[in-house]
Amino acid sequence: MRKLKAHILREKGKLNRMFAKCVSVGRAGELMRYPVMCQLQKIQKECPFEYIRFHGIFHEEMNVVRRNAEGKLEFCFLYTDMLFDMLLEHGLRPVCELGLMPDTMASEQKYVFWWKMNISMPRDIAEWETLIEAFVAHLTERYGEEEIKKWYFEVWNEPNHHGFFTEYKTPEAYFKLYEAAARAIKRVNPEYKVGGPASAGMVWVRETIEHCKSNGIPLDFVTSHSYGVKGDFDPDGNAITVIKSADKIPEEMRVYGSLCHKENLPFIVTEWSSSYSPTDPVHDHYFSAPYQLHTLKKSEGYADMLSYWVFTDIFEETSPPTKPFHGGFGFINVQSVPKPIYHAYTFLASLGETELFGADESSYICKSEKGVQILFWNVSLRQKQIDNKKYFAGEIPCESVGQTQITLGGFEAGKEYSVRRKTIGKNSGDPFSLYKTGAYGELTTREQVASLIKDSTPREELFRAKASADGTLEFALEQYENQVDLLEIEF
Repeated sequence: MRKLKAHILREKGKLNRMFAKCVSVGRAGELMRYPVMCQLQKIQKECPFEYIRFHGIFHEEMNVVRRNAEGKLEFCFLYTDMLFDMLLEHGLRPVCELGLMPDTMASEQKYVFWWKMNISMPRDIAEWETLIEAFVAHLTERYGEEEIKKWYFEVWNEPNHHGFFTEYKTPEAYFKLYEAAARAIKRVNPEYKVGGPASAGMVWVRETIEHCKSNGIPLDFVTSHSYGVKGDFDPDGNAITVIKSADKIPEEMRVYGSLCHKENLPFIVTEWSSSYSPTDPVHDHYFSAPYQLHTLKKSEGYADMLSYWVFTDIFEETSPPTKPFHGGFGFINVQSVPKPIYHAYTFLASLGETELFGADESSYICKSEKGVQILFWNVSLRQKQIDNKKYFAGEIPCESVGQTQITLGGFEAGKEYSVRRKTIGKNSGDPFSLYKTGAYGELTTREQVASLIKDSTPREELFRAKASADGTLEFALEQYENQVDLLEIEF
């Protein structure tokens, strides 16, 4: 029998809420849409984050850069002002990705994504530096130095990936971009934070640290990306993804977080998810909830921020979505239906500020003025070599993993306490499974959507437990495979 044991007077300390530090959205232009902002408002009310990260701040739709009749650069920040104003109103600051390249400045017409972002070097590196300085100077004028000191400026996105940088084989080319941006930012204010390399798969992390250290180039934090799958592509270019181990991301966090911390550099993972494919059913599946919690808990102490990629299925890298559940990255779907991973974030947000000592690694035991909160989960992975699209789109086993015994000391002897249990698992907080039954159609009506949202909230039950003569509260609960439970015990 699994055992969760704690005492309300044995405090570990303040809960490390790095899980609530940062979240992501696809691009700046998407974030400015009304439905996306409505979803973000819901998130900030129910499971708030401190920072947000996205692509495309210099994309043509943001209208930042143009040339006048003489061919000189001109800048317009009206759209970026609207965006940052809205974010700050929602309690969010940006991890501001600087990139990719505005068309009018680019050396080539090379693009990534359906929405076409230029991935080439600038024709003139001095113009890139001028853009960055003008942008950061304008932000300073609008929001003030003390505010911008709290922002993070991240240079480029995945420069080691052939899809995001024409010079992906040569870190020296990226270092030129980085150095120019760092110089520009520090000229505006030497206390502003700049970092990178925002690499795919933890590549160039050590090289970036060593290059900056050897050449006296500012580096205030390190960023990279991590996804939980091993993968390849079929002859048609479709991703074949497999989760071989639930520990892939935490193991990378331990290696590269330790490396960065040894250099006194914060380690920020500006993209992470179970899979890098935007059409992977694992993102919709209830498995994603315990997987997320497992990853966050085991990364604690190594990653200073883990920014989930992304919060919404309104996301257009390959094309706009065409189905309600299509394996999109988001933890909220296009019609604003919360998925299991969203509910897992709301469970985390419910935890009190003080963590209690506990030996179980797949749990949080916390307390607040109102009571004790216990969040626990199990991860069961029987996938072996089966492609995610086959494994998570089908029916996977969901058998009992037995009883979990909860033992909590420090309560009032003989007193009865109210315990609320909330569950994420198969058919609980699980809209994908319900959607697959066909009972909600294709979510073409507002009534269908509202019905699915109502029916897919986490299951709740309320029961009472009595403390023993020595003030111990003890009871047992059954869990099934890949289930998450939140217990709230009122003082």
